[in-house]
Amino acid sequence: MQPIREYFYNWFGLRRTYEKRTTDDINVIWIHGANQTSLSFKYLQTKTQFSNEILVNYSSMNRFEDNIEMIADKCKGKGPHFVIGHSMGGLYALHLTQYVRVLGGVSISTPFRGSSTADWAKYIVPSYPLFKDIGRRADPIRRANEIELNIPWTQIVSTTGSVPYHNGPNDGVCTLESMRHRTDMKHVDVANTHYETMVSDKVGDIIKQTYESVTQSRKQ
Repeated sequence: MQPIREYFYNWFGLRRTYEKRTTDDINVIWIHGANQTSLSFKYLQTKTQFSNEILVNYSSMNRFEDNIEMIADKCKGKGPHFVIGHSMGGLYALHLTQYVRVLGGVSISTPFRGSSTADWAKYIVPSYPLFKDIGRRADPIRRANEIELNIPWTQIVSTTGSVPYHNGPNDGVCTLESMRHRTDMKHVDVANTHYETMVSDKVGDIIKQTYESVTQSRKQ
């Protein structure tokens, strides 16, 4: 019944976090991309089969600060965590390390350097918070660059699907330069477009491998 509940909550624009817990293992937090919902992770969930999961839903019509505070509130007191974020969700995942105990993570097609397209798009649609939050000079991007990671983290770089209006080679949404910006993460290229990553067996395998490396190091 959970997918049905998620559908109705997402349809009416309500924010809700669903938690599945069966053991005392690490919580896996799934944070979707902009203008999506946690339902976008359904295929990857079937590939990974984690015991403990927190599915976060947020609205791209809210400011970044409001969303990260909501996500952090839902996850506090339930750690330790392993976090997975797609696109904008990867940026939220990185910021979440400043709020709760995160042992490792995977970001998928995340533009950690921001988007130069958003820098001019915010003037065309000034009422849309996302363009203000994801531009190369945006505050969430600037503060993300100040976060130092010392935990296992894999950044999946989607390399196909390029469109001409982004500034450089891209996956249809994010530039490869922006996805490869951070040097404190392991980068793994996948020959998928920005959204094909969500139904990619290879992406599922990378997530499981990163998670297993975290759990193994925790036992040592």
